[in-house]
Amino acid sequence: MKNLRPICFLVFFSYVQCQTLQRSLLAAALNHTNSQNYLQENLRDITSIMVAQFLQKSTYQEVQTIVEELVDRAEKCKVLKPQESPSECSHQLMTTFLEHVCNNQGMADKQEFSDCCNINNKARLKCFLLYKKDDTEYSDVFQIPNLEQICEVDKENQASVKERYIYETSRKHPFLYGPTILTTSACYETAIRSCCQEENKTECFQIKLEPIRKYVREISLRHRHLCEIGIKFNHKVSKAVELVLLTKKQPKANFSEIVKLAGDVKNLHQTCCEGDVVACVLGRSQLMNDTCSKQSALSSKITPCCALSVPFRGECIINSENDDKPDLSSLPLSRFTEDRFVCKQFIDKQDDLLPEFLYEYSRRHSELALSVILRVYTVYQNLLGKCCKLENPLECYSHGKEMFQRVVGESHERIKNHCDLREKLGDANFHDRLLSNLVKQKPRATEMQVQSIIADFAHLVETCCQAEESETCFRGEGSKLIEKCQSLLGHK
Repeated sequence: MKNLRPICFLVFFSYVQCQTLQRSLLAAALNHTNSQNYLQENLRDITSIMVAQFLQKSTYQEVQTIVEELVDRAEKCKVLKPQESPSECSHQLMTTFLEHVCNNQGMADKQEFSDCCNINNKARLKCFLLYKKDDTEYSDVFQIPNLEQICEVDKENQASVKERYIYETSRKHPFLYGPTILTTSACYETAIRSCCQEENKTECFQIKLEPIRKYVREISLRHRHLCEIGIKFNHKVSKAVELVLLTKKQPKANFSEIVKLAGDVKNLHQTCCEGDVVACVLGRSQLMNDTCSKQSALSSKITPCCALSVPFRGECIINSENDDKPDLSSLPLSRFTEDRFVCKQFIDKQDDLLPEFLYEYSRRHSELALSVILRVYTVYQNLLGKCCKLENPLECYSHGKEMFQRVVGESHERIKNHCDLREKLGDANFHDRLLSNLVKQKPRATEMQVQSIIADFAHLVETCCQAEESETCFRGEGSKLIEKCQSLLGHK
């Protein structure tokens, strides 16, 4: 079972790629009004997302009733000037919402929030957040029971169809960031309008809605893990994760730009993970505007995205391809292991040296999984911590390069071991070995759970061991396995 964990860890940090959805996004964008007043026009939907994500057990009508009561407070967010911070406005909206829930004893009891309501406001939000959960009891992304009927509803009241989608998606995926829900709701709305004009509505809906459903499921999982990183680890770890991901995506950007961007992205994740949808939407919009204002210095791949309107710009940039690697031959990485002044930098400016090493290593090794790069980073940090206490530190840390290669080699070896074991045992015996290991690790898992995840993992190994780039395959194809894997292994 130990072999299963690295695959889950290897995959979940990967950026979700969904080219099919990208085409849907771009198609929808062409029909979407490029509004300068996006927040104002979508404030009701933004408030609905916040309410549904916290009150997952509430009915659609209950959510809409609460939204109506919050709209007056939310309206104040409309008058914010561009240079003003949305924090106060969004904080007041959140506080008002939590007080509303706690003042309604029946609602608090239904949602099991009574304990949260008995503590002060500062701790109350954290308490509410602990009750959020991805749960299969909530229906998946809004399914259409009667195509003819929904087309009639859309014809009479287009807002109702979109609002229902937002409600269902928000309660099913409480960790999914608000801007993403707004983006996919626009795609969904466009698909409905398009398919209702077709003779074969069923086939049209299947083709156009499946990529949206798949994207929501995968990006929601990613958002949940990003929130877990923020909860379980300190801010330096969270920032390191973002630094690696951003460097791999934008290897030509200079160090100072990447560091600033990593800090901004980390802060945005924190805001979105706290359920503050207004601040999340505004923060995402501002971050993407800043990114597009520096696109020539960051990445050539985001230029088409920056031509899009809100909310498509953000999802497009997040899912854009990694930029081409720059020529780094004039800047050898050996300066981190051969320069005799490394310990002085480590002691005096550790917070500069270590992130710079992470940046330089990441831009040279974009093919490696984030988990591997972070292990290399940890090895280097521990190496300097030990060597810089010695009389001759250079002789000690000069072995760093071999140690980094060993970490990478171990990662390749794990992949090879999976493939060799399958070849040695054959498919049937390999399946039995996985089954035995998983049952030992999780004896309380149901037979259906165990068989399902083993079948998926066996298929993953079979597919990727035959691929030309096995490790790349494991990272990419593994996204199909990760939701079951994380759930079964208790990574909630």
